[in-house]
Amino acid sequence: MATRAASLQRSSDNNVEVNGDNDEEEVPTTFKFNGKVFETYQDMVNAKRKRNQDVLEASGLLNKPSPPPLLTTHSKRKSSSRHKQAQLKVPPQQPSRRSSRLSQQHEKPNYKEVPASMIEKQQQHTDVVDNRKKRPRVESRRIVSPSPPPPPAANSVRSINIDTHVLLFGEKGVLGQMMDHTGKEYVINESFALAAYPEDQKRLSGSKLSFNKYCGVQEFKNAIFLWINLGSKDNPVVNDFLDDARQVTWFGGSRMHDESPVIHKLLNYGRQDNSNGANNNAADGRISKPHSNNIILWCRRYQTETKQFTPYVCFGRLSYQSHVPQSHPLKFIWNLIDYEGLKNHSDAAVRERFAAFTT
Repeated sequence: MATRAASLQRSSDNNVEVNGDNDEEEVPTTFKFNGKVFETYQDMVNAKRKRNQDVLEASGLLNKPSPPPLLTTHSKRKSSSRHKQAQLKVPPQQPSRRSSRLSQQHEKPNYKEVPASMIEKQQQHTDVVDNRKKRPRVESRRIVSPSPPPPPAANSVRSINIDTHVLLFGEKGVLGQMMDHTGKEYVINESFALAAYPEDQKRLSGSKLSFNKYCGVQEFKNAIFLWINLGSKDNPVVNDFLDDARQVTWFGGSRMHDESPVIHKLLNYGRQDNSNGANNNAADGRISKPHSNNIILWCRRYQTETKQFTPYVCFGRLSYQSHVPQSHPLKFIWNLIDYEGLKNHSDAAVRERFAAFTT
């Protein structure tokens, strides 16, 4: 039989001694802390708490103000939402009068009598305002005059002078003729070879000419070529011949307006006197003297069988008939100066081609 021995248990952290036996059924009867003996465990705990309180007071930590609470993201969102809710609060609506006329007034009605002279002045002002309201509103698009275009490059088509009389009625005149190849580049190069001024041909011999193949108008230094597509379903505008092919429609580009320099140039060329040239066409399309108008028409037709455009055909010079200002795109109607020369040309192929393109 084991012998019971008294054991002394010490707590290393709080200097507590507990007297008791090693028997599991027995409970310690006394508790020690800092050299003092306590009858119960709760008395010892209270003594520890008092010791801690005395230490804090002696160090002065209890007198320091507590730091402000840290603002978390959640608290910021709460304050922000409260601020927004306060802004959204609508002030209580004041009770209004039963009269709908008075309830719509922003200011309180004034029931004092107004002098007759003031009433008359107010009535005159109201009549002026009413007349302004009745005027129809005209929407006008403000057009800013563009700055003049920069000087053309040395190889630009805009720097080339061309003799339109030689081009149309020279030894290899192209009036009513279809080009051998498709595309604008072939027309430009062929026209340069046939009718460019000798100094320009010498200056640009062997150079590649620069031009805008996507534009419906091509400027030379002293002339303009107009390009027209016929029969294409994809075009947003429809070009057509009018008055038995004596006239033709043409639409400016999406960026052109009344103040565009090229539009001014077209109007200046188109309004020149064309009576001599229109009346002096011979049966073969030639005229007795050069004409002052330098707008040349080039047309090509879309072929549904091949789904391609034909090469360009030259239908001669144009003169101005009319246009619609401030339209978008700008719509023009031009007169075919060489209509008689094309219709009565000595070459049957030219007559048939002109009829096929214009009907």
